[in-house]
Amino acid sequence: MAQSNKVFEPVEAIVHFNNKKVRILRFKWKNDVYKVTEMLQSWDIPSGDNFSTHYVVICEDKNIMCELSLNFTDRKWNCELVQWDTL
Repeated sequence: MAQSNKVFEPVEAIVHFNNKKVRILRFKWKNDVYKVTEMLQSWDIPSGDNFSTHYVVICEDKNIMCELSLNFTDRKWNCELVQWDTL
């Protein structure tokens, strides 16, 4: 993602949780829905008592690769589009 577009914008996401594993199924950004076809990589970033998990995902239908951040603060989940790039 060397030539990426950094946006740091909140998105709505449909996420499946199973045995401490997360699978992002789709997300909505700027009134458009992006179906996640592949999750390539994830890593945690600590932040005080909390942490955020970042995911690199592919959305083949839209021909983009994205970095999404998922974090839990104030007893709710927040999802953010960090950056994106075309495939």
